[in-house]
Amino acid sequence: MNPRVTFVLVTYGGGPMAARCLEVLAEHTEQPYEVVVVDSASPDGTGQWLEDNLTDATVVRLDTNLGFGAGCNVGVEHAGTEFVCFLNADVEVTEGWLPPLLAFLDGKPEAAAVAPLMVFPDGRVQEAGSLLGGDAYSRGWGDGQYDVESFYPRVVDYASAACLVMRRKAFYEVGGFSPEYHIAYYEDTDLQFMLRRHGWQVWVQPASRVLHVRHGTSSTATAERLSDINREVFRRRHADDLATRPPALGIHEHTHRLWWLRDRPTTARILVVADEQVDEALLAELRDRDPEAAVTLFVPEEPEQDWRPAGVEVVSDAEPVTWSRERVGLYDVVLALGPSTSAAEITEWQPQAVRVLHLDVLPHVVWEKRYARDLKRADAVRAGVERARLASAEEWAQIVMRAGDELDDVLVECGLAPARSR
Repeated sequence: MNPRVTFVLVTYGGGPMAARCLEVLAEHTEQPYEVVVVDSASPDGTGQWLEDNLTDATVVRLDTNLGFGAGCNVGVEHAGTEFVCFLNADVEVTEGWLPPLLAFLDGKPEAAAVAPLMVFPDGRVQEAGSLLGGDAYSRGWGDGQYDVESFYPRVVDYASAACLVMRRKAFYEVGGFSPEYHIAYYEDTDLQFMLRRHGWQVWVQPASRVLHVRHGTSSTATAERLSDINREVFRRRHADDLATRPPALGIHEHTHRLWWLRDRPTTARILVVADEQVDEALLAELRDRDPEAAVTLFVPEEPEQDWRPAGVEVVSDAEPVTWSRERVGLYDVVLALGPSTSAAEITEWQPQAVRVLHLDVLPHVVWEKRYARDLKRADAVRAGVERARLASAEEWAQIVMRAGDELDDVLVECGLAPARSR
């Protein structure tokens, strides 16, 4: 089987760390692959060490430190595979990490790149993709969380090139990493913003996980200094995009900005509220219609089917008003699956959302039939309660979707265009 992916590593010192990275890569990667290591004029003899010790890799030695982006550009020039994976030397992949990423790209031709869930060695989440504020400061999504199971595949602003699998043709379509950046930081953000300008998507796939020692190849102080330099370059190159975003600094004091920035790259933001049973067919259709949309399922307790692998955020056991206040103004559509007290409470903080009531069955009819059959007063009372709930829900709704109505027609009526295709 011919290799489908080439791993590109750029080193500046730390030869043994790179060797350890490749050793773990070989241990946990069954698919055939190629490796290109670009040494960016390491002053400690790392280039020579790599040539002497990495017998199964192509080692390219530069006579000047060109930095991460330019080094990666050189590495990709030596790749002939469909995909390239940019990999930092301080990353350790885990068992079974690569197949979910390749399968994801195979199934989404509109995706230029996909990243794994990146975790610290102690198990905390470091990044499930990242978001960028209008001040050009970034935040790793999920940074510091321990609940790795709550994450799901989603389209992102960008993902760290510490471990990022990308289509080689997409990389060349946008010209690779920009040469304007100094040494390191922001060049991977810039590349992925350019990909989106060209109609591509970037995703995170949490079914794949890797370990990353943050700033393992440099000090935190050096990382901050280099980031400050390159941030100004990024601001100049992407001023129009940044002008539409709220700042990231101080974002945890304004949580609604955090959620807005998380969903910034999506085509639509749809909240599905189910007080009781989840309409699985409708949810699946909603997810398939536009995979790039952000879909959140709000339910009293965890549903039997885990919708996260399908790209649905699942929120359970949350107080509706408090939860919605934290995300004030976020959703384009609130879709209630049947008469819902929670949906009415949630939309107090989502006044901009189109309110859709989905009526697959009419609960009061069930109780009326029981009363007609058994003549039990309790059934008649329950039927009256359900009729009142339905009347309240219909008054709440702007659009009522009944059995047989086409979901696509309803969403277009909500102002959401049909899904885009590449």
